Amino acid sequence: MFSAFIGNLFKDKPDQDRFARKFMDAVRGNGYPDELEYEADSFRIRHANGSYFNLHNAYHAYLGAPRGQQRKTLQSFSRLLGIHDNDEAMSWEQVRPLLRPLVRSITQLEELMLHHAEQEGWDASPLQLQYRRLSEECVELLAVDHPDHTATLTRGPEEAWGIDFEQALAVARANLRQSPDTPFVEVMPGVYQAAWADAYDSSRALLPDLLHRVPVAGLPVFMLASRDVLLVAGEGDLQGQAHMLELAANAFNDGRVISWEVLRYDEGRLHAHALATAELRERQRQLRLELDANAYAQQMQSLDRVHEKHAEDVFVANFMLHTEEQRSLCAWTEGVVSSLPRTDRIVLVTPGDGQEADMLVVDWEQAQPVLGHLLQEDSRHIHPPRYLTLGFPDAQMRAQLQAL
Repeated sequence: MFSAFIGNLFKDKPDQDRFARKFMDAVRGNGYPDELEYEADSFRIRHANGSYFNLHNAYHAYLGAPRGQQRKTLQSFSRLLGIHDNDEAMSWEQVRPLLRPLVRSITQLEELMLHHAEQEGWDASPLQLQYRRLSEECVELLAVDHPDHTATLTRGPEEAWGIDFEQALAVARANLRQSPDTPFVEVMPGVYQAAWADAYDSSRALLPDLLHRVPVAGLPVFMLASRDVLLVAGEGDLQGQAHMLELAANAFNDGRVISWEVLRYDEGRLHAHALATAELRERQRQLRLELDANAYAQQMQSLDRVHEKHAEDVFVANFMLHTEEQRSLCAWTEGVVSSLPRTDRIVLVTPGDGQEADMLVVDWEQAQPVLGHLLQEDSRHIHPPRYLTLGFPDAQMRAQLQAL
């Protein structure tokens, strides 16, 4: 414990601007030849062809890494920007053995969509992303496994390969199944973790027969905490599930988070697993709040840039947390066209004439029969969801809400 304290004390803890400089130095050290421009207000780097690399995940992972692993973490992220893929020039015969499936957070696709909207506007043709939705938070993507990096094919297989997305995923899963059979390692009593350490640990969740060989109590339930952390426990082992939730919380510090969900297979189909006790469900809810807060914060930054660039007068409401009650809130102000995140509660704000504003806090679900017609789900977003306001609840509606 003392050595961990000392290690943390002497870790490098740069501010965002200094980290950006370190990151660009690492990218240059990888031989990246093109221009790099750091945009401090959005904490991202503009690079070749007007593309952007957001630094949030890399920064979070760098700060969370042990002192001796920080340089390795920096190099791992910097290589992602320094890669110039040439997958479109590969033939089907060349690429077939290299295809792999990836499990990622669906918020990664949201980032791509919002970047496209910033560059081209909402009215431009949308990106043609190809993915398979696995759960509320998880998607399956196609990738090419190069010797020194993984190239994610967010738009699916190249047309010249002559196969569709589903066919390519089938090949990718078959290739993954052929990798060496490494056992899962017990990391806490009743909890096992995938130990391949080959950038595809989370992808092993796509192979249910592999999960069923893990020696847990009852059928396996699992969490895709991050890209490199697949955790498995038994459906009948509640203590193991509690340990799994805590290990997932620790893994979130990696900066490559996938999901807060606990999942299972039933007759070969992936489903959310309902945790058996109120304590476990509450811990899972807290993990979800943490990830939702991070996802909405990044989404809000991107949306603000879209609205600023294209002169759209829409207030992007923040996803707020009431720390004592562990409940989420957003503010909806009369007379302000707003984009609201999905929260536990809504704060209805009625500005006063020279006086303090009147505020009414309502439960989102309970309020829907009264004010739901004034909220329109914004179909331009993939995840997390947002709602556009269509007016504001009048005095009669607010009185109804106050009586709930």
